[in-house]
Amino acid sequence: MIPKPLHSMKFTSNAMQTELTGKPVVEMRNISKRFGSLRANREVSLAVMGGEIHALVGENGAGKSTLMKILYGHFPPDSGTIRLNGEPVLFRHPREALKAGIGMVHQQLLIFPQLTALENVIVGNEPVHRGFIDRRRALEKVAKIAARFGFNLPMNTNAGQLSFAFRQQIELLRALYRGSKVLILDEPTSLLAPFEIDRFLDLLTALRRTGHTIVLISHRLREVFAAADRVSVLRRGKLIRTESIAAISREEVADLIVHGESRSAVDPQSRVAVPEVSVPSVRTESPKDLLVLDNLTADPSGNDVGLESFSLRIAAGEIVGLGGVVGNGLSTLARAIFGMAAIRSGTVHFDGRDFTALSIRDRIDAGVRRLPSNPMEEALLPERSLVDNFLLGSQRRPAFQRCGLLRKEAAAVYAAQQLEIQKVRYEQVSRPVSSLSGGNQQKVALARVLAGPVRFVVLEQPGRGLDLKARVELGRRVRALNRDGVAFLVISHDPEELLTLCDRVGIVYRGRLAGITTIGEASPELLARWMLGVKNGEHD
Repeated sequence: MIPKPLHSMKFTSNAMQTELTGKPVVEMRNISKRFGSLRANREVSLAVMGGEIHALVGENGAGKSTLMKILYGHFPPDSGTIRLNGEPVLFRHPREALKAGIGMVHQQLLIFPQLTALENVIVGNEPVHRGFIDRRRALEKVAKIAARFGFNLPMNTNAGQLSFAFRQQIELLRALYRGSKVLILDEPTSLLAPFEIDRFLDLLTALRRTGHTIVLISHRLREVFAAADRVSVLRRGKLIRTESIAAISREEVADLIVHGESRSAVDPQSRVAVPEVSVPSVRTESPKDLLVLDNLTADPSGNDVGLESFSLRIAAGEIVGLGGVVGNGLSTLARAIFGMAAIRSGTVHFDGRDFTALSIRDRIDAGVRRLPSNPMEEALLPERSLVDNFLLGSQRRPAFQRCGLLRKEAAAVYAAQQLEIQKVRYEQVSRPVSSLSGGNQQKVALARVLAGPVRFVVLEQPGRGLDLKARVELGRRVRALNRDGVAFLVISHDPEELLTLCDRVGIVYRGRLAGITTIGEASPELLARWMLGVKNGEHD
């Protein structure tokens, strides 16, 4: 059958009736996709019912994002068919999918930082009056949608100055502004604080009530089970199982993700617990301080507040975790330690040496490393090869030079070794970073940061985009390096991640250290109180 013309595939009242009856809105049948030798999807058949929240889960590189990008018109399938409301379609570009009522919010948000929030929402679909953009009409329409779903987006602020949560609102509003009734959300909560996640899950429920159908790609099973109606598990490109949330447990889904088998078929000794929390061992020695921040006051960094009289000591071989609500100074802290934020007063000492005014290069040479919260913007070159990304900052090392010329073979071997350590799934080291899944991109950034002579590492949101198994592997790698004397500062909005990885945990509130305690004394409730500015029964 010839697919129906795309311009006639917009959602209509008939589509809404289909949603209310619970029939499939989207049907993908026997979808296969290969990138060179890498088989991303293998004869996947998936049906998404009208008006449901359908979760798509699986390990990094399981094919989740690829499958949805095929639906959205980013990639053509090598084989298989797609039906929208029962009609065959073939989208050759995301514009065609948008016209048909399908919108996608990517893990790496597509934002123009120099444009305002409003301009980002309407870009490419601006209302025009007498040859000029009708901003008033655009604002009225966008504000109406925002009010309907409880968005509080500052429309006239440049997107580059907004937090991740606001940027996410921009992408969602962009899809809703274009009339999308099917929304694909790829890891939408990866950089949200706990209270922002709750608000986001409420938004999903509101969207479903208004007739929207949602495909939620996520590694966070707690959120999947809180919001979704059904869940589909992909493993190594194949659809393993689709099940109602009411008919399956989190443990069973975790087993399917990791082993591809149901609970009863998995050896209990190898079963993955959700969540997997390991309490670090108690230290008996008193190692010397490696990093000392003394009354540090720093200017705001990006959309983050500055630091005010901030003091912290991290011992050699210690793992300290800090959390807090987005915008309360965590990003400024990471940048100040790494020499990227303007320090107005106070000092930074590393291994007894004054680092306050030293360059980033001096800090790297001393063994200080940083994984930013958004590595694709701050740490990696997405369109350059994996080899090139591993050479960044290391291209002049003797191991990669011969008579002034780059030893490409040695660099390729080095990159492959580091990728193997971090268990990155890739096709060739000559392929660009952008060809990898979001989780594998995060693994590449981690591999680069943890490679080479390291003494102290700042990890911002290290578990972002990582699946359950990869997060466990990350914890093991951090612990192994820690046993060798490497100290870590883990910055995360996820209390569970902090309680899993760290020796001490604390909260940053309005640029100050609200509190810090040992892992044995810490609890999610205590961290939540500090996060809200509540300490010793008082509220700041």
